[in-house]
Amino acid sequence: MSSILKIKENIGDTTFKTKPQQVDKLLKSDPTYVAKAGELFFVSAIDRGSSDPKSLNYYGGDHWKVTFKKELQPREGGKPISTWFVYQGHVEEYRLIK
Repeated sequence: MSSILKIKENIGDTTFKTKPQQVDKLLKSDPTYVAKAGELFFVSAIDRGSSDPKSLNYYGGDHWKVTFKKELQPREGGKPISTWFVYQGHVEEYRLIK
C-alpha cells in the first residue's frame, strides 16, 4: 500500500541512511540523504523490522527500512538510491486509501 512519509516538524532535519545506525556511527563514505523538517515523500513500502535482535530484518528496534517511489540522490554522490533506513521517531506515516 502506498503512503506518504512526513518528516516531523518538531525534530528539525533528519538523515536517511543505507544502514540502520545512528549518524555518528556511519563512515564518512556511507551514503546519506538529509531530509528537511516538514518534507513529504511518496513511499511504495515500509518494512518496520522485527523486534527480535536475531532476525535478519531487525533494524536496531528503532529504524524503518523505507522504499521511496522516487530515488534520492545521496549527498556523497554516486547513484540515486530508492531504499533507505530512517529513525522511526523522526517521521509520520500517512496511508493513501484508494
